[in-house]
Amino acid sequence: NVENAAELILFADGTHCAVLKEAAMDFFVENSEAVMKSAGYAMVKESPDLLNELLAAALVGSKKRVARSEPGDREYKRMRVSTLRQQLDDKGLDVDGSKEMLI
Repeated sequence: NVENAAELILFADGTHCAVLKEAAMDFFVENSEAVMKSAGYAMVKESPDLLNELLAAALVGSKKRVARSEPGDREYKRMRVSTLRQQLDDKGLDVDGSKEMLI
């Protein structure tokens, strides 16, 4: 919810839980004005890296990208964790680990 979205982003980042972080960041993008008024957002503002990630997520927003048949390295890095895991699973590869490990 709006009250704990910022705290979830911090928690997910600190525990390397990519799926939770992605979901919390998506929620932030959809409800940014309200989340930025929450008490937890003050803690997020202390992390330049997280602010950069939130800005990137907000800029991408809900834009759809044209999918290629075989994504290159750059596309994997931009890919959502859930999409990356689905593509790995479709190829019969391991889907456990952080986004960095999956790439």
